[in-house]
Amino acid sequence: MKTLSAHVVKVAEDGSSLDVDFRHPATEEIRRMTFHVDHQTGLSKIEKLQDLRSGQVVSIDYVEGEKHRLLIRRIARFKLSGPPPGLEKFRGL
Repeated sequence: MKTLSAHVVKVAEDGSSLDVDFRHPATEEIRRMTFHVDHQTGLSKIEKLQDLRSGQVVSIDYVEGEKHRLLIRRIARFKLSGPPPGLEKFRGL
């Protein structure tokens, strides 16, 4: 099993697949990848794949199946941290 973090590009209308952009950490090359859902796919804090939106960051555990299809074993949405509550209005001393 392999794991990567990537930006969501598009989710299939029927929720059967997900396109993401993955930035290779060594080469900085951006690679478009398509991942597929099967009966072994697990969603972490996501009701359904269609809840994901373009630009969100996800962590995907996956395996390579028949015909080189990438099959999701677990997917989770990253919640990017922001400023602590109230700090977004802080303008300095």
